[in-house]
Amino acid sequence: MTLEYTNIFDAITEDKAKASELQTRADLMGVIRDIIDTNGWSQKVAAEQMGLTQPRVSDLKSGHIEKFSIDKLMTCLYRLGFRFKARYVDNTLSMTVESVAD
Repeated sequence: MTLEYTNIFDAITEDKAKASELQTRADLMGVIRDIIDTNGWSQKVAAEQMGLTQPRVSDLKSGHIEKFSIDKLMTCLYRLGFRFKARYVDNTLSMTVESVAD
Protein backbone atom coordinates (compact mmCIF):
# COMPACT_ATOMS: atom_id res chain seq x y z
CA MET A 1 0.00 0.00 0.00
CA THR A 2 1.38 3.38 -1.01
CA LEU A 3 0.26 6.56 0.69
CA GLU A 4 0.27 9.77 -1.31
CA TYR A 5 -0.08 13.25 0.12
CA THR A 6 -0.51 16.58 -1.61
CA ASN A 7 0.62 18.29 1.60
CA ILE A 8 3.52 16.71 3.51
CA PHE A 9 1.95 17.82 6.79
CA ASP A 10 -1.05 15.56 6.12
CA ALA A 11 1.36 12.75 7.02
CA ILE A 12 1.83 14.05 10.57
CA THR A 13 -1.70 15.17 11.46
CA GLU A 14 -5.18 14.06 10.55
CA ASP A 15 -6.43 17.62 11.08
CA LYS A 16 -6.56 19.08 7.55
CA ALA A 17 -6.78 22.65 8.86
CA LYS A 18 -3.65 22.15 11.00
CA ALA A 19 -1.83 20.57 8.04
CA SER A 20 -2.77 23.56 5.89
CA GLU A 21 -1.55 26.00 8.54
CA LEU A 22 1.77 24.16 8.87
CA GLN A 23 2.22 24.15 5.09
CA THR A 24 1.49 27.88 4.93
CA ARG A 25 4.04 28.60 7.65
CA ALA A 26 6.63 26.42 5.89
CA ASP A 27 5.96 28.19 2.58
CA LEU A 28 6.31 31.64 4.17
CA MET A 29 9.52 30.63 5.95
CA GLY A 30 10.94 29.37 2.66
CA VAL A 31 10.15 32.63 0.90
CA ILE A 32 11.71 34.68 3.69
CA ARG A 33 14.85 32.49 3.59
CA ASP A 34 15.01 33.04 -0.18
CA ILE A 35 14.77 36.83 0.26
CA ILE A 36 17.55 36.77 2.88
CA ASP A 37 19.77 34.59 0.69
CA THR A 38 19.10 36.55 -2.50
CA ASN A 39 20.09 39.76 -0.75
CA GLY A 40 23.18 38.11 0.73
CA TRP A 41 22.24 39.29 4.20
CA SER A 42 23.88 37.94 7.32
CA GLN A 43 21.53 36.80 10.05
CA LYS A 44 22.31 40.04 11.90
CA VAL A 45 21.30 42.21 8.92
CA ALA A 46 18.19 40.10 8.28
CA ALA A 47 17.24 40.47 11.94
CA GLU A 48 17.54 44.25 11.69
CA GLN A 49 15.41 44.29 8.52
CA MET A 50 12.63 42.20 10.10
CA GLY A 51 12.75 43.54 13.66
CA LEU A 52 13.83 40.19 15.07
CA THR A 53 16.81 39.02 17.08
CA GLN A 54 19.60 37.12 15.34
CA PRO A 55 18.70 33.89 17.19
CA ARG A 56 15.13 34.18 15.83
CA VAL A 57 16.51 34.50 12.29
CA SER A 58 18.60 31.42 12.97
CA ASP A 59 15.41 29.59 14.03
CA LEU A 60 13.71 30.73 10.83
CA LYS A 61 16.58 29.70 8.59
CA SER A 62 16.82 26.35 10.38
CA GLY A 63 13.14 25.63 9.76
CA HIS A 64 11.92 25.69 13.35
CA ILE A 65 8.33 26.02 12.19
CA GLU A 66 6.88 25.67 15.68
CA LYS A 67 8.48 28.98 16.72
CA PHE A 68 6.65 31.14 14.16
CA SER A 69 3.00 32.02 13.70
CA ILE A 70 1.57 32.99 10.34
CA ASP A 71 1.04 36.49 11.77
CA LYS A 72 4.72 36.84 12.71
CA LEU A 73 5.86 35.59 9.30
CA MET A 74 3.49 37.99 7.51
CA THR A 75 4.91 40.85 9.60
CA CYS A 76 8.44 39.80 8.62
CA LEU A 77 7.45 39.79 4.95
CA TYR A 78 5.93 43.25 5.29
CA ARG A 79 9.13 44.55 6.87
CA LEU A 80 11.01 43.07 3.91
CA GLY A 81 8.80 45.05 1.55
CA PHE A 82 6.00 42.66 0.57
CA ARG A 83 2.36 42.07 1.42
CA PHE A 84 -0.35 39.73 0.23
CA LYS A 85 -3.55 41.12 -1.27
CA ALA A 86 -6.53 38.75 -1.23
CA ARG A 87 -9.52 39.20 -3.54
CA TYR A 88 -12.76 37.30 -3.71
CA VAL A 89 -14.77 37.89 -6.89
CA ASP A 90 -17.35 35.65 -8.56
CA ASN A 91 -16.73 32.74 -6.21
CA THR A 92 -13.00 32.86 -6.91
CA LEU A 93 -10.34 33.63 -4.32
CA SER A 94 -7.05 34.98 -5.61
CA MET A 95 -3.90 36.20 -3.91
CA THR A 96 -1.33 38.58 -5.28
CA VAL A 97 1.85 39.91 -3.78
CA GLU A 98 2.41 43.64 -3.72
CA SER A 99 5.56 45.59 -3.02
CA VAL A 100 5.21 47.90 -0.05
CA ALA A 101 6.06 51.50 -0.91
CA ASP A 102 8.62 53.07 1.40
